[in-house]
Order: sequence, then C-alpha cells, then structure tokens
Amino acid sequence: MKSFLVTGGAGSIGSYVCEYLIAGGHQVTALDNGPSLKVEHLFDSGRFKFVQDSVLVKDVVERLVDQNDVVIHLAAIADPKRYVNEPLNVLNVNLKGSLGLLDRCSRQGKRFVFASTSEVLGKNPHVPWKEDADRLLGPPNINRWCYSTGKALIEHYCYAYGQQEELPFVIMRFFNVYGPRCDDLGQGRVIPIFLEKFLKGQPVVVHGDGSQTRCFTYIEDTAQAVVDLALSDKALGMCFNIGSDRETSILELAQAMKKAGGFSNELIYQTHLEVFGKSYEDIPRRIPDVSRIKDVIGWQATTSLEDGLKKTIDFYRPIVRSGA
Repeated sequence: MKSFLVTGGAGSIGSYVCEYLIAGGHQVTALDNGPSLKVEHLFDSGRFKFVQDSVLVKDVVERLVDQNDVVIHLAAIADPKRYVNEPLNVLNVNLKGSLGLLDRCSRQGKRFVFASTSEVLGKNPHVPWKEDADRLLGPPNINRWCYSTGKALIEHYCYAYGQQEELPFVIMRFFNVYGPRCDDLGQGRVIPIFLEKFLKGQPVVVHGDGSQTRCFTYIEDTAQAVVDLALSDKALGMCFNIGSDRETSILELAQAMKKAGGFSNELIYQTHLEVFGKSYEDIPRRIPDVSRIKDVIGWQATTSLEDGLKKTIDFYRPIVRSGA
C-alpha cells in the first residue's frame, strides 16, 4: 500500500483516479480548490481525505507532499475559453503550482506524476504523434498557446529535475478525455458543450466546418492508465501518450452523439472567430501514437466511442431532466 496526493483530486479525471487508487487498497489525499461533490462517495472508505485548498499555497503543498509517497499532479486550468480570456490565471496556476510541487518532491525524494497535454505538440501536421515529436505552435500573442506552453515548460522541468536532482517522475499527455462526471454541461470541452445542447433540445454549434479531428478517450480507461503509470517503476523518467487512436472529426462526433442519444437537434456552424475571438487557433488533427504505453505497461483504451458516448449521455440525461 502507498499513500498518494492527487492534486485536482475532486475534478473530472482526479475523482476517478482517487476512486481507482482506493479500490487498489491505497491511501489517498485529494487537494482541490473546488467543491467535493465528485468525491463525497469516497468519504466513508477510511482511506480518503479531502483538502479544499490551492496548489499555490506553499505551506499546504509542502505539508501534503511530505505526508505522501507519490504525487499525481492533475490540477490545472484546462478550458479553452479560459486560455483566451484569462491567460495570466492559466499561466500562474499551471506554472507556479507545478513548480512548487516539483521543488518539494525533489527535496523529499517523492515520485512526481505529471498530467501534461496533447496540446504541447500544437499544430504539428505529422500524425500520429509520438511522445518525442516536434512542437509547432502559434505566436505568444495568441493566448490559445499559453496552456500548451505552460505544460511543456513543466515537462522541461521534469526532465531537468530528473537529470540534476534525480527526481523520479512520469509525464502523461491526455488526449480528449470524456465521460460521466467529467465537466459541467455547457463548459470546458466539446462533448459536454454539445451534450448540453442535445439534452435541452437546442441547436448544436459546430465550430468551423467540423472537419477538425480528435481522438476521444473514455474517462475510466484514462484513470486506469494514470494509476498504472503512477505505480510502475518501468515508467519512470518517461513521457506517455494516454489516448485512443481512433480519429474522429468534430462533425462525426456530433452525428455520433445525435445517434447515441436518439436526438433530433439541428446542427449549425460558426467560425472559430465568432466563438473565441482573435486569440484562438484551432488544431486540425490530433492523433496519438500509443505504442509506448502499450509496450511499457500493457495499457490500451478499450471503450469504444459509441459505448462511451452512450454511458455519458445516460449519466447526464436525468440530471438535465431534474433541473439539477
């Protein structure tokens, strides 16, 4: 049994990671500045503690790192609209919070498992992306790239701490995670944004012409990968893509959701400029090469898009019906 500090532990991915760790017999402390709603079912386990505070509070971070064996750092601002409208907040949380954790983990010799993002590779057209593929980003005056840049800098710090301070670390790059409990409807990523409109019988807005593609990864598959990587000595010092390798266009996604939920909503189209303004650039294709994680720990995504969408719709449908 190990003890884990999970930052962002009451969030979308974090709540599942905590759940899986407890099921595996481990002790878990979740640090999150948001409410505990997604993890309250864990309170009676006897092996779970929730701390409502920020990764930017130094004494809290140091105390919790010191009390645990492994840090899984999931806390971040990861909403594209916030990249555009709150670049300073995005950079402060994603950089300063991560650096404080890294420094303390290094000083105390604690394993650091870092949630990066597929966005670090930006607009690289050569898909599927391996973990060591080149980065191709837009200019710094386009706010859209502050999230990608902040995450990539922490990857650099992981490698630097590993080389000079012998920090045991693992880097994880997520590819479009979705599922029950993942986001508030209408906010964050494309699936909860689409789903709110579908469930309320409103027109569903597709950005651009819908030809941009993503690879969607079900939340339970993702959480299992995080836990497996956090526990694996073979994974130390490496970066891993966590995702499905099934490429789906945004228009195909909307059509698949419409079919899975038996919806009849109209699909309409708006340009990215209309939705996000001038400080946004879209990524045409985002596809992971997942051979490394399969080779090292034997993980691969097993939930089909159709099954995952149905589970997600079934989870949110009664919530919308009840008006919650």
